[in-house]
Amino acid sequence: MKEKIQYLITKLDNDNLTKDDIDEINSLMFNFHDEITSPDLILVLASSSIKRIEKAIELSKKYNLKILISGANYLKNDQMYEYEKYYIYAITHGINKGNLIIEANSHNTKENIIYSLNLIKDKYHNIIIISSSQHLLRVKLTLEKELRKNNITNLNYYLVPSYASLVPKDTWYNKSKAKEIIKGELERLIKYKLIN
Repeated sequence: MKEKIQYLITKLDNDNLTKDDIDEINSLMFNFHDEITSPDLILVLASSSIKRIEKAIELSKKYNLKILISGANYLKNDQMYEYEKYYIYAITHGINKGNLIIEANSHNTKENIIYSLNLIKDKYHNIIIISSSQHLLRVKLTLEKELRKNNITNLNYYLVPSYASLVPKDTWYNKSKAKEIIKGELERLIKYKLIN
């Protein structure tokens, strides 16, 4: 898999994607459609975009679940932290304060997973995880690595994408910024040793 990812990064570098390359990237980055059964918590990885919390609110109302908001990066444009932005948005869109859990220490994907697992383990067993579609592969591989490392075997998860406007699912390959984001995600899979 590592060779395949490196090949795709080279193709993105050279702006030389074929239809097969695009299909391969689509299958890696946009192919998360887990069937949700019996969830007991939603974990949303916070960012500057509200797309993820919108999806979390939708599913919280559908399944009557608490939302764990993870993310402590400071958002200069909003003059608040990620978790604050999501918390305020959730409250003003009908989520009760008692249904929100805050994880306010993480500054990257690995920390999102580690700190959230500390709050989740032994309390929740079927979690919905929400992040941007192009980010979910890294989230999944990071989570699986941490579950193995900590010998956690009683946690099931469902990956749910929120589609970011910067990386439109069907036309990302026509946009230079979207290609940069995809390339960055692929590079991180190698950098953080998430693939062999």
